Amino acid sequence: MGARTRLAAVGAALAAGACGAYDGGAHDGRRGATAERGFGAHLAALRGGVLTSGGVRLLGIGGAGLAAGALLKARPLDRLLAAAVIAGAAHAVNLFDVAPGRAAKAVIAAGVPALFRDGPGAVLTSASVGAAAAVLGDDLTERIRLGEAGAHALGAALGAAIATANGRAGLLLHVSLLVTLTAIGDRISVRGRLWNPPGIRQVDPWGRRAHPYG
Repeated sequence: MGARTRLAAVGAALAAGACGAYDGGAHDGRRGATAERGFGAHLAALRGGVLTSGGVRLLGIGGAGLAAGALLKARPLDRLLAAAVIAGAAHAVNLFDVAPGRAAKAVIAAGVPALFRDGPGAVLTSASVGAAAAVLGDDLTERIRLGEAGAHALGAALGAAIATANGRAGLLLHVSLLVTLTAIGDRISVRGRLWNPPGIRQVDPWGRRAHPYG
């Protein structure tokens, strides 16, 4: 695995984590929080000339994705697609971080199939899956919390691995899946139907601490 690939993956993860920490800090009251929530709301605020903390996150992670895509791919379209995968994966994993262990489980589930492939993409995937597995136990028992920093960093790292491992057709497929997931996540309650289908309903609570009041 070349230095450009390592730089792209590490840089994307660090930048996404920093942007997530900034946005999370605003929501926690350490900086001026805003009322806008969700991907569409922050884009609408940007179109109206208002830069929210979420807008800073979107722009920062988008810029990091473009920089990483330029390091990973040679052709302009492939660079844009790689950037979309990295930014989209960061946002998608953050969508899952609404219950203990859920985001880490999502990264592991998405990444494990890629571990059986050869090449630098599999090596990068093993890093993100390994990191998710390392924090899963503490996240499930609420000794730690991934938060926006951890979720975005894990997602960007996984997105960089996906971008590294795939050509244009694979990138297009992953972009389509991530756009669909983002659209669903922005419209369905985090406690609603998204987590109710058979299979997901059974796996989602594994290892999570039961609270006496639900």
